[in-house]
Amino acid sequence: MNPAEVAVLAALHPDNRLTAAQIRQLSSLTSWRTRNALAQLEFRGLILPSQPRGRWRISPRGRAALMTKGRRFA
Repeated sequence: MNPAEVAVLAALHPDNRLTAAQIRQLSSLTSWRTRNALAQLEFRGLILPSQPRGRWRISPRGRAALMTKGRRFA
């Protein structure tokens, strides 16, 4: 995982359901880096789309990845 992906997972942890714009603000990433991180994390099953539409939430697998790999970026 790269630092942008860790920042997105941290913004969604423990059980936030946020839009891409909210994630961008909380993680202090650019729009491009936020969208790229969201796409990569969803592809790997670390985040899931949530209701209402356009929101994201962290998956159990994403929580585990954040706990183990996120420490490197803390």
